[in-house]
Amino acid sequence: MVYILALLTISCLLIIPGTECAGQCSKIKSLLNDNTIKTSSRNNDICILTENSCCNKAVENKLLEKTKSILKNRVFLVLNQFYAKIATDKQYKSTLLTKIITSSTLSQAKKVELNEKFSSYITGVNTLTSADLEEMRAASATGALSTSLGAAVSGTCQDLLYFDMESLKDIQLKYLGSILVMLRGYQLMTELITAATSQDLTEECYIGAVRGGFTEKVEQQIKEGVSETQALKFGGCNLCLDKTSFSHPCAKLCRNILSGCLKGHIQTREYIQHLALNQVKLNSLVEQFARASAVSVEDLKSEVKSKLQLDNEFRASCSSLQRGKEPTKKAVYDFALNYDEDDARETLDSDWLCKFVFSGVSEVNCWNKSQVGEYRLNIYEFTNEGQRQNPEVPGNGPNINIDDIISGYEDYKVKVEELDQGRIPLKPSSSSFLAPSLFLLTLSLAAYLTAT
Repeated sequence: MVYILALLTISCLLIIPGTECAGQCSKIKSLLNDNTIKTSSRNNDICILTENSCCNKAVENKLLEKTKSILKNRVFLVLNQFYAKIATDKQYKSTLLTKIITSSTLSQAKKVELNEKFSSYITGVNTLTSADLEEMRAASATGALSTSLGAAVSGTCQDLLYFDMESLKDIQLKYLGSILVMLRGYQLMTELITAATSQDLTEECYIGAVRGGFTEKVEQQIKEGVSETQALKFGGCNLCLDKTSFSHPCAKLCRNILSGCLKGHIQTREYIQHLALNQVKLNSLVEQFARASAVSVEDLKSEVKSKLQLDNEFRASCSSLQRGKEPTKKAVYDFALNYDEDDARETLDSDWLCKFVFSGVSEVNCWNKSQVGEYRLNIYEFTNEGQRQNPEVPGNGPNINIDDIISGYEDYKVKVEELDQGRIPLKPSSSSFLAPSLFLLTLSLAAYLTAT
């Protein structure tokens, strides 16, 4: 009996014509849809196997190409989910900006002109002038009051309310500024994500992934109609050993490989996190200014009603305000974000990706590149220093140029800080985009004079 089993084994290894072994190479055949694959002597470039297997150089190359067609999309899956989350709030803030413009008392031509300038601002080109901002400051405040009163505020009434409206004008401009800077932040986030996903991963990354193990029973999934994209999650060298019992990839190996694959993205992830942190702060400012505007409008309405009763000159010029119809439906404020800083961190985090995208990782009794067992190498931090020591994916990773985006981020961060300090960072000076403008000084002086 022993002799017969040995003969059958030799027949499989030597590929004697007419000899078939039950279940021979079934996993790798199913994955690659190639029934010609046979068990053969070791002749490998990629898979670190200690015995004969179904993988020769040709099979390894097919496995590598299959991995390339799938791995990149899965690595960036969480990043793309994050992009969808920020796109939702970006659309909401764009709607708020449109509402400010359309409800203002500007002429249609001026609305179109300013809308174009705001669009340029969001992309990093600031062409706004002091005159633009002063015009928008007054027109948006008047528009907010008109909407709340349900009646147009005539030019004469605006003159009579000039000093009363100063507080609302300032708040409206801060509200506008916070929305524009936040939309600028989303533009930078979008550029970072585009830069991150447009670069292919390195050949060393794909080879490391092929070696790294397998998380699902491919043949069973394919029988159940699951696509190959879902079936192949992480690697596949152990598919070349039919006798190897099914095992998950090692969690530590998974982390080292994915960190190595993404080593070119380290700086990108850092700035996505920085932006998310600032956007959360900005969102609070948008909400703060929106509520302050609503309170200021209500205070101004009370002032108008008081003047209509007590001031004969005002009543004679602004009696139309008394006949206005207030809106029956009050504005509802909901500025909750559907993402936070942790969502940004997880976009390119190897531990998160291994757990939730390449699910089924294990600490022990897992595929550790060459056999089932524990992965004993060190885990390397996702930093430039840590990844220089990572043995699984050598090299520097893809070159992702985000220098221009970083420059835009530094400018954006200054504007977030200015808004947080109560300033309005919309107008650039003639010499520097970042320098404080004379207009800001004028606004501060006007506010001081009004208060005193």
